[in-house]
Amino acid sequence: MSDPAVAAHGLYGGLRDGVRVWRQGACGAMATAARFVRHRFRPHTHDTFMFGLIESGAKEFQRGRATYLAAPQSVSVVNPGDLHTGRRAAGAELRYRALYVPADAMSQALGAAAAVGFQSGVVQDSAVFRAMLRAHDALVEGDSRLACDGLMLAALGLLASRHGGAAAAGPAREARPEIRRARALIEDCHAQALSVAEIAREVALSPYHLMRQFRSQVGMPMHAYQLQVRVERARRLLAAGQAPADVALSVGFADQAHFSKRFKSLVGASPASYQRDLRR
Repeated sequence: MSDPAVAAHGLYGGLRDGVRVWRQGACGAMATAARFVRHRFRPHTHDTFMFGLIESGAKEFQRGRATYLAAPQSVSVVNPGDLHTGRRAAGAELRYRALYVPADAMSQALGAAAAVGFQSGVVQDSAVFRAMLRAHDALVEGDSRLACDGLMLAALGLLASRHGGAAAAGPAREARPEIRRARALIEDCHAQALSVAEIAREVALSPYHLMRQFRSQVGMPMHAYQLQVRVERARRLLAAGQAPADVALSVGFADQAHFSKRFKSLVGASPASYQRDLRR
């Protein structure tokens, strides 16, 4: 059955600078709808594919060392682990839908022996755009699992067959062992007030050398990586039903106001609105 809120107000109803979220559905995918005028996403990564379906305005984003401009009726593409940004570049507002698809779900869905990846950050293909739009509609409107799965697999198969290739090695696999250990320490102790000196001692590097190598190989400073890990953990806890104030403290933020500001900078929605959408 269709979501009555969507039917009455549309995907973007009530949004200014913000994101609406729909729970994971077909192939483990999550659907969102975003409308932005001023918001800019700071550099971050996802552990899933992110496919943005641009409906109005233009989206400019950096992915790795390249800068892309995604116009209406195009699909912005971010591979798992790709460091990227995002902002409105043209038009009165930027409106786009997005599908977040787990990497293993993509490979399994396509029956691919190797991991799939996309070299270009923008796909301009009207057939692919329409197929992904239909898959997004099915998830948002609550169609049957069989229908959602069929439409999602058809869209992913078309996208991969026309524009996909073998996945490139990401920063996690390319980084030196010392930097991989530093990443793991930050992930395991994300809620703690770690210092550069503490991490440097654990990985047997000087603090200065650690900072330079981490930023060079991971693509962001250690404090930014810690923030991203905290926000990702917070998303899971919010989805599990924990109160935002409790989540803020459990992932390492000093207060809820700081948590809300940092969460929105990476997700595009406040913790409270993100959780309300998941409960819808």
